[in-house]
Amino acid sequence: MKFSAGLLTLGLLCSVSPAWADATPEEAQRLTQLFQSYISAEPGVVTVTPNGPSYAARFDLMPLIAKLDVPGFTASMTPIEYTITPQGAGKWKVDQDQPLSLATKVEGQFEFKAQVGAITGTGVFDEALGTYASTSTEYRQVAIEQTVTEPTQAARTSYTLSSFKIVSANTGSGASVDGTQTQSYAGFRQMVSIPAAADGSAPAMDFTVSSPEGSQAITYSGMRVQALNQLMAWAVAHNTTGKMISGQAELKDKLRAALPLWGRISGDATMKQVGLNSIAGNFGIAELGISAEMSGIAAEGRLREKFTFTGLSVPAELVPQWATGVVPKNFSIDFNVTDFDLAAPAALMIDTFDLAKDPPLPAGFENELVAALMPKGSATIGLGPSEILAGLYRFTAEGSMTAGPVAMPRGKALLKLTGLDETVAALQAAPAELGLAQMMPLVLMAKGLAKQEADGVLAWTIESTPAGSITINGTDLSKMTGSP
Repeated sequence: MKFSAGLLTLGLLCSVSPAWADATPEEAQRLTQLFQSYISAEPGVVTVTPNGPSYAARFDLMPLIAKLDVPGFTASMTPIEYTITPQGAGKWKVDQDQPLSLATKVEGQFEFKAQVGAITGTGVFDEALGTYASTSTEYRQVAIEQTVTEPTQAARTSYTLSSFKIVSANTGSGASVDGTQTQSYAGFRQMVSIPAAADGSAPAMDFTVSSPEGSQAITYSGMRVQALNQLMAWAVAHNTTGKMISGQAELKDKLRAALPLWGRISGDATMKQVGLNSIAGNFGIAELGISAEMSGIAAEGRLREKFTFTGLSVPAELVPQWATGVVPKNFSIDFNVTDFDLAAPAALMIDTFDLAKDPPLPAGFENELVAALMPKGSATIGLGPSEILAGLYRFTAEGSMTAGPVAMPRGKALLKLTGLDETVAALQAAPAELGLAQMMPLVLMAKGLAKQEADGVLAWTIESTPAGSITINGTDLSKMTGSP
């Protein structure tokens, strides 16, 4: 659990609060009202009381949950508690030390339980930032259980973590915050149990995913913290349909002020020694990695993702002798999307929506959004350096293409392969009933089109032409097939 969103509101205090020896009831009341404006003014949800030189802040969501009108729904949740100590110069020390439990249930449909044995955290909230200058929080003995009930079966999933730690640091101002966050875990374990179908159409399935350790590093820039805080406050103050409709002009102003939300966010996550224990045997990955990068709601949109695994191991009984060198050991794919505009469609939606209408956006509006999203009529999809590595071969690829709803797709890619002959020999040893021999003519044609480089690597440059045909190393495929 992260620090409550209510604490983010400290950056909006009317004046810099000085440090003092003892907390006062008057300041406790002021903090209560402040937090209520960002969470809820429902009695019992927010409580702030003096506690020596500090304030004891308690956030209890149960009064809000109790008002939910969902048939068969029940819930319980431990209140979130903090100790808030003024440090002077607009800074507040925030500490947390408690267990946590949460349970929700919709009778006959869904059940969720979460327990954290201990949450210990400390942070420094900076009013000038509107968020924390630094935090360090650890969650120990985490256990989560979830059951989804279908008409004929109930699927159960559980997660456990020995520990999970988050450390963050931020600089800048409330109008633009730059920061980093690192996360790490130990002792991850996920268990999934799906009973057999009542009609016998599917067997029971049980599997376990585990990883002893992993980490994630996130970097962000230009976060519009102050504007996002104000959006949160607007949502709390306009918590009915009537209030939202009457206040939508103000909402539009606040949405515009919050854009582009952030400048750039990027992150890299790694899971070590991932194991999958299933009915088919034990699979393993020495290291699993995911990288991602995304621009804010900006005119120069960019999205990038990279997925990798190294050291794949497969149960020996699933891999026949002829295929041992064909199964990939390492794999990576890196793709990105550019040349799209998020700012224009966002502005168009804000200008157009009317909460008093159903639906809020007019019919056919999606066509305007697509045109705004791709002002050039297309976006560019790129494939960064990607690889498949096995015992017998190494395959790499990279390239890019432009595509859109009306534009002719165009692009260029470079593929390289080593070990083709060895791989073909392995495939030829496969049992005839697998039908792999039918692939040989295509393999031979691909080899014939390849460019042999000095180091023995086979290379294919694939390019689309303005006329819509495809060439491989300059050879027009349409002429080979006799197409017009």
